[in-house]
Amino acid sequence: MIARLTAIACAISGVVLAQPALALEVPVELEGTIENIVPSTDSVFVMGIEVNVPRSTPIATPTADINALAAEVGATVGRPNTKPLVLMRRFRVDGDDVLPAQLPGRSQLGFIGGTAIITGTAVLDDVTGALLSITADSMFAEPAENVILGGITGVNCSVSTCDAPGDSLTNLGRPLLRLDDPRMPAVPVTDDFGFGIDLSLVSGPLPSAVEGYYGEDSAFHYHTLSIDVGTTGTALLNQGAEVSIQRAQCVDQDGELDFEVRGATHDPSAGLVVFSDTANGAPLGDVDVETVIDEVTGQPTRFGTFRFRGTVDDPSGLGCPASITATFVDGGGVTAVSPVN
Repeated sequence: MIARLTAIACAISGVVLAQPALALEVPVELEGTIENIVPSTDSVFVMGIEVNVPRSTPIATPTADINALAAEVGATVGRPNTKPLVLMRRFRVDGDDVLPAQLPGRSQLGFIGGTAIITGTAVLDDVTGALLSITADSMFAEPAENVILGGITGVNCSVSTCDAPGDSLTNLGRPLLRLDDPRMPAVPVTDDFGFGIDLSLVSGPLPSAVEGYYGEDSAFHYHTLSIDVGTTGTALLNQGAEVSIQRAQCVDQDGELDFEVRGATHDPSAGLVVFSDTANGAPLGDVDVETVIDEVTGQPTRFGTFRFRGTVDDPSGLGCPASITATFVDGGGVTAVSPVN
């Protein structure tokens, strides 16, 4: 018996010793400078580290889905299978640029020189610890993350978007230029309630918050701009009923989904807002809107705000929805859709 056990132990030992060293997989997150983008090898170099970014990896900028954009723009030039990474560097067909080689106010190609946030998996040699590869699960990129919390100091706008010839807009004395590149387009300028406003109806100075990047042309190229235009509503693009979602969060609690949604309405300033899963219409709950009172006059305004908190059963284990829809019942059924964080 002892001899047999010894033989078995030796055999097992021999099998174990004969096996090659195993690779160790570890989760990684990188946030740093994009040194190079090489679409032909599906590679992005961040802080000197090469990352494999497969065609299927979701790539986003602050305001665009690059995967969807690549399919859309590629189809227009007969290249429906264009890699998303191509758009992040330079998209050319027969030597002609399909999209601008540089983003506004920059001299480097595409997003090279910008900042990337990449999550994924690294494979390490189990014996030497050497890095074998990194594969991205997701990638976010922008030229820079510049923010100004300050005030609009100059307004000379002839159109609602303030981008006609001769139009100008400044924040703390810095020129603000609206981004029109589809890889990171500006979203509509809003008031503090999240509603679109007409910049030709705005006069400064006014408190504001702007996000984008400061370019080599000494201008601030913005993708998001919010201006506190007060509560009169005179600068609203839409003078009819609207509902906005300014924040939507969901936490998966193992069979239950906890939601928190904040937003606003106008015309009317009160009523009922109901929420649903955008994908399947499943109801999530509702909330009453409270009218905003003007701090100076003490009078009711055209605006209302809401904060919804609710818990929904998730017996199928589907998890939090990708987006939710808010329907303003007392506003004629107008809706707003927002991604869920």
